[in-house]
Amino acid sequence: MEENVEWLLFTLAFILGYITCKTFYFYNATRTSIIALKTTHITALAILTKSLEDFYYAKAYRMQKMVESEETDHNITAFSFLMEEEIDYYKKRSIQKLIESHPDFFKQVIEFDDWRTAMTFLEAHKDVAAQFLIRSKDDRPN
Repeated sequence: MEENVEWLLFTLAFILGYITCKTFYFYNATRTSIIALKTTHITALAILTKSLEDFYYAKAYRMQKMVESEETDHNITAFSFLMEEEIDYYKKRSIQKLIESHPDFFKQVIEFDDWRTAMTFLEAHKDVAAQFLIRSKDDRPN
């Protein structure tokens, strides 16, 4: 009888250990996935903001050339208005596509839903974004 109880305890200990191991593995894998996902969000948003810088540089350059070529104020204002609309559309669409690219399981992890909240999220994690954007001497072409 004692031998049967001993085997039962060994079996229960094994099952409990197995379940505990699987639980910690799942927890650790989920935590790692969420960290990777947030890092991806930060990287994607940093890239989007850098591309917006290029949009604004292009807008300023084009407006400067329009002034130099003596375009009318109406044309310059119209260009500026159209460019701002294009930039707003780009911001809205890029955030929308970033959110849509997630499976439903991960949608609850996303901490932003529009450009304003995405920039708040990026500001809160600016140190990680800076590490991505700052080029070291090894990264520069020779």
